[in-house]
Amino acid sequence: MGVRIAVSICLILTVATAADAFLEDLCLPRRKSDGTLTRCLPPCPPSTAPNNSCPAQVLGFATIKPGRSMIHADSTYFIAQALGYRADVAYWIAAYNEVTDYGQYIPIDQCGVQASTTNSGANYISAAFNGFVRTNNTTDGPLDHYVVSFSPNGEGTDVHGPAGVEALYPLHYPTPGYPLHIDDTYQKTLANLRQWAMLPTRDPGLLCTVGLTDERGTGCLSGINITGTVPLAQRQGSPGVTIDVPAGKKVLNLDTDTGVTDYYEKLGLYLDNPNKTTGTLFKGPGSVPVPVQVARIGLYLHVLQDTDSHSTYCGDDAPTPPGGCDAGTYMYLTSSAVKFSFGNSCATGPHIYSHVVETGTGDHPLPLRDYVALNMTVDELIVFGNEVASKHPGWIVNPELLPPDVVGGKSAQGYSADDLKSTLVGTIVKGKAYSGTEVYRSGVVTLPLQQTISLNRLHAMNSALGDYSETVRKQSSRPASFVALEPMPGNSFDPKSTSACWK
Repeated sequence: MGVRIAVSICLILTVATAADAFLEDLCLPRRKSDGTLTRCLPPCPPSTAPNNSCPAQVLGFATIKPGRSMIHADSTYFIAQALGYRADVAYWIAAYNEVTDYGQYIPIDQCGVQASTTNSGANYISAAFNGFVRTNNTTDGPLDHYVVSFSPNGEGTDVHGPAGVEALYPLHYPTPGYPLHIDDTYQKTLANLRQWAMLPTRDPGLLCTVGLTDERGTGCLSGINITGTVPLAQRQGSPGVTIDVPAGKKVLNLDTDTGVTDYYEKLGLYLDNPNKTTGTLFKGPGSVPVPVQVARIGLYLHVLQDTDSHSTYCGDDAPTPPGGCDAGTYMYLTSSAVKFSFGNSCATGPHIYSHVVETGTGDHPLPLRDYVALNMTVDELIVFGNEVASKHPGWIVNPELLPPDVVGGKSAQGYSADDLKSTLVGTIVKGKAYSGTEVYRSGVVTLPLQQTISLNRLHAMNSALGDYSETVRKQSSRPASFVALEPMPGNSFDPKSTSACWK
C-alpha cells in the first residue's frame, strides 16, 4: 500500500507544464480588437481546477507578444526613484533588469507603440546580449532564472529540509543572512553576481558561470562542464531542456552563427558602442552612454527577484516525505562535472498558475513571494545607492530619500529601510516575519499591481508614482529644490495623454 501511494505521488508531481519567472503582464494585443495593451496570457475557462493552469495558457507561453513584467520593470523603476535615484538611472536599472529575460529591452509606451530605431523611443532601447536569457541553453542563462543552490555534501540534504536553505526566504540562511550577507557556500550564483553588481568602478571584476569560483576565489572554476536538465517547459515524458556548458567566465553573448563568444568583461564595450545601443543617461550632462555599473545592478536585481519567485517551487521542495520520490533542486560537484537537478514541483501546473495570478489579484495582495522580492529590491537599491550611485555625481538627485544602510539608519526625511519597505511594498498584518505564512497589506507600489486589467494596472502605477512624488516633496526640508519623480519614458501621469508616446 505504501509503495503504491509513493508511486502515485511521483506520477502526480511529474505531470508538468510550462514554468517561468515573474510573468509578463503588460503586452501588445494579440488582436487589434483587444485594445491598446492587454494581459499576456488568455484566461482559463471557469471549469479549470482551482490553483491550476489550462492548456490555453500553456500554449500561450509560446506566443506571448512583446511586453514586460511590471514587477521586474515598473516596480523596480518606482522603487529606485523613491530612494532618490535620478529618473534616467532608475530607467536603465529597470531596462537591464528586463534584458535578463529577453536579451534586449525594447520599451512599449502607454499608447501601445513599441520603440524602434525609427521613432522617438529609439534611445531607450538597450544593448542586446543573450548570455542571461532564460531560454538560452547554449549558456547558463536558464540558471540565472531558476537559481540553484549549491550542495557541499552532494546530496541536497544540506540545502533542503529542516536543516537546509528555507523556501521563500532562501537568503536568510545561515545567520545573519540577508540583507547583511548572502552566503557563498550555498548561494554561489547570487553571491558572485552581487559582488560584481556592487563594484563602484568600471573594473570588470569577477563573474563566473553560476557563480563557481576556484578554491582561492580569485578566478573561475574551469576545466569541467556544468550539466543537467532545466524544466523550462515539460510534460510527462518530456525531460525539459538540457544544459551542458563549460565552467568558467560568465558568457555575455554567444553568437551561434559565427561561434564568437564575448564574456562579461565586454559589457562596458557593448554599452559604449553606438552600433549596439544609443542608450544614454538622458537626464545628465552630455548624455553619456549607460554606465556599466547601472546595467550590472539591473541584471543582478532580476536574478535576485527570480530567486524569490522560484524558491517557493524550486527551493525547499524536497525531500518529499522520507522515502519520497523528489530528490530536490540543487547542484553539486563530482570528479568529472558540476551537476544540477530540479525537484518535481518546479514546472508543475500550480507553478505556472501562480505566475498568472500575479498579473492581477483583485481584492487580494500579490503572493508573498512578490512581497519578498520587492522588499529585497528596496534593500539592494539602498546598498547600491550608498556604495555605488552616491559616488557618481547626479545619479542620486534626492539624497534625503536614501537611508544610509538597510539595518536601522534613517534617511534625512526620517525613514529607515523597514519604514520604506512597509510604505512601498506592504505591511504585515498577520503572522510572524520570515515564517513563510505572513499576510500583508499592499503598499504604494504593490497596490496598483492588484488591478486585473493590464492597462488599468499601468495607469494606476503611474498615478501612484505621481502621488508619492508629491507626498515626499511636501515632506522635504527644501521642497523648491526637490526633483519630482517621473513616469517611465513613453508614459504620462495622465492616462489619456499621448504627448509622451513615441512619435
